[in-house]
Amino acid sequence: MADNRSVGVSCPGGDRISDLPDNLLHHILVLIPLVEAVRTCVLSRRWGGVWTRLPRLLFQDVDAAAAAAPRVRRFPDLVDGVLRGYADDVDIDDLFISVDVAAGVDDPVRLAAATAALAAPRVTARFGIFLSPDAVNLYMVGEATLQLPCFPRATEFSVTFMGVDLRMPETGTFARLTKLYLAGVRFTDDGEGISDAVSSRCPRIRVLELLMVDGLRVLTVASQSLLSLRLSAIMELERLGVVAGNLREMVVDTCFVLNNAGALMLLSVPALEKLHWEDCCPGQLLPWKLPGCLRRLVVTWLKLECLVDAAGGSSNFMRILQLFPRVHTLRLEVPIAPVRIYHAHIC
Repeated sequence: MADNRSVGVSCPGGDRISDLPDNLLHHILVLIPLVEAVRTCVLSRRWGGVWTRLPRLLFQDVDAAAAAAPRVRRFPDLVDGVLRGYADDVDIDDLFISVDVAAGVDDPVRLAAATAALAAPRVTARFGIFLSPDAVNLYMVGEATLQLPCFPRATEFSVTFMGVDLRMPETGTFARLTKLYLAGVRFTDDGEGISDAVSSRCPRIRVLELLMVDGLRVLTVASQSLLSLRLSAIMELERLGVVAGNLREMVVDTCFVLNNAGALMLLSVPALEKLHWEDCCPGQLLPWKLPGCLRRLVVTWLKLECLVDAAGGSSNFMRILQLFPRVHTLRLEVPIAPVRIYHAHIC
């Protein structure tokens, strides 16, 4: 007797998966690579448009290369084709592009700009672009500028793109944005664009994180909605102004080490609860409004030479401590050089 599976005879009961409602099929398809999800359109008429209404679109160049998607030779073509083929009456909850090996991506700036333009009016939750540092050396990213549009309905926005010139939108509002994360980018306006965007175009922002950003010399953050601020490895920073009445947590890590003597920092953060300071202290401190008592203060010394400045004045950590005379929990971290232990042999 022939095996039904070998001759392609359908099992009793028919195709039960295809009988599932669309929302359950969407839950299934978001668990597999996007290229494979798009391929389901060839299964039957029932599957033809299922993928065009997925709530989450995750583009990964490694998945596209491994799947060898039909009629798609380049990763940008896949991104463009999916976004243009997506149902017009459906919002995109999450959209993320990850370029790890960048096979078939000749111009990552153009890819990012085109994707942002198509996605800006449609994304209702999270939008992100990640370019692996391993792939950056393959491109001449310094020759182009990534001009961002406003995402009026997105709640989270992230760009990790080493070395690209990033220009913030000059018009429009990130009306619903609550989290902004930028890493590896470079500003050519000394920080005017990002300062204006955060202070004027993000009325609901709660979390701001800037990491390894070049060209940012002056950063002014004026926001009543901001709750958390993280600044890390912004090596050219000369002026920092934070006027945030509801800010609860702040991290400053390796931003003033190159120009601490000439740097200036103004703080108006009366509700601040936690501060993690791993940096040199700016030469000029303007404490406008500070909390009467800080819940947690962590101060990390970058180098032993930073304990006392060249003029013999107060050490960096002492100047920070003097800003907050009352602290519930204080943690001081001191780098200690490895100690070589010699073992004596007695004959």
